[in-house]
Amino acid sequence: MGYMPEPSESIQPVYEPVYEVVKVVRLPVPNEIREPDCMIGPKVWVRRRIRRLAPWLVPRQAPRACCWHHQVDWRQAAGAAIRLVRQAQAAGLHGERISDYAVERLDEQGLGNREQDAVLALACTGGIEPNTEPNAEWRYFEGQHRVAAQLDQGVRQTVVQRREPFAPATGLPIRQ
Repeated sequence: MGYMPEPSESIQPVYEPVYEVVKVVRLPVPNEIREPDCMIGPKVWVRRRIRRLAPWLVPRQAPRACCWHHQVDWRQAAGAAIRLVRQAQAAGLHGERISDYAVERLDEQGLGNREQDAVLALACTGGIEPNTEPNAEWRYFEGQHRVAAQLDQGVRQTVVQRREPFAPATGLPIRQ
């Protein structure tokens, strides 16, 4: 039998990303963006809220040249990130290994440099990470500009992450 910790020894969990495909309109509208100017202002916020509640009322926007986030074709990038994450999960990978899988297979997606960078921003550690703690105010730990640009372009689904504790010895999630 392997090493068994003494009852008084505490085992520190390992926190790993858990990837999930979600509808963009179900994500909270980013409200803490301070710049660039193309992402702030009452008209922009109203349009995003309308898109979230009634997406058929606001036409989809094409990428535009104002900032890096708006120059990306997020429909292509999110589609590729979703494919890569689902392929990795189907292969039995989880946590950081999904990021590795996405990096290894990124060139196979046939994307331009900007969209490749966006796929990495979604499918690797540091991706969109909303605060999902019970009774917590909706806000983002990471990714609010990416969500805003995807809402602006009418992207339907994207990849988000949350960090969950895993038992180091078994690699299984720790349910709290």
